[in-house]
Amino acid sequence: MDIPIEQAGSLVRYGYDLIAFVLPAAVFLVVRRCFRAIGLKPDSATALWGGAVAHAEVGNKVIAQNYLKRTLALQPTWIEMARGVPQLAVFLQISARAAELFRTAIGPYSSKTYRHTSDDRRTIEVARVTNAPGVGVVTFATIGMSNQAWGERPRVELVMASQLDVEVCGKILANLAFHLVDTGFYPDNGVMVRDVVGALHAADLSTRLPHVYLRTPKLWSIRLPLDLGPPAITLVQVVPVSESEYQTWRGGVLQFESSLVLRRVDMTDLKRTGSE
Repeated sequence: MDIPIEQAGSLVRYGYDLIAFVLPAAVFLVVRRCFRAIGLKPDSATALWGGAVAHAEVGNKVIAQNYLKRTLALQPTWIEMARGVPQLAVFLQISARAAELFRTAIGPYSSKTYRHTSDDRRTIEVARVTNAPGVGVVTFATIGMSNQAWGERPRVELVMASQLDVEVCGKILANLAFHLVDTGFYPDNGVMVRDVVGALHAADLSTRLPHVYLRTPKLWSIRLPLDLGPPAITLVQVVPVSESEYQTWRGGVLQFESSLVLRRVDMTDLKRTGSE
């Protein structure tokens, strides 16, 4: 049995506002007993909705998203109601789909949230996966940039591989993502963006490899785009590069890519000099 929204107010007598379903996780087990007491099955849309919000409240994003999916499979018309609940609305964004695809393609991840330096209401997550795409290498990727629309072009998340498991990798991706969105500059393959690392003042790294080059992510054995859409969702690899490499790039993308191959550049090595 699912409870029509108009009748849900009668359940307030149990001590929980089940209209909004904004429940702390600690009381969700109690509420589930209440569901049973009034004849609600645990796999009903109403019970699943309560579970989605409860888990979202405490940061159990994967579980909350699963509960919401199951809810909407039973009650598709509740999607507008979900959009009105901040804890659930995030799971209806394109980035939620991108996160699911990333997890499937590369593996489970931990994440950290970064805030825009000029507007702390704007945030982006950066995922971290150890031993990917190989042992001793860490993959970092934005989760949230795909919410930015670029007309008919694919939505994009940025990905980077490093032998160093250091926070500056997350800062590089967050800084670049905010810059691209602010400027409306599409992160296409073959693009160079100056001073992304330099602006972070990350000791000698910002001096040696101050710029970033965007390319097709060939290190990971994944098929792109991640999703055909619409909208399509894809990945672009971010590679910190030196000033001399930037000058080579100015001579042409093909010439630059050839130089990376000829010099056997390890794009996961943030300790490299970047000399030509």
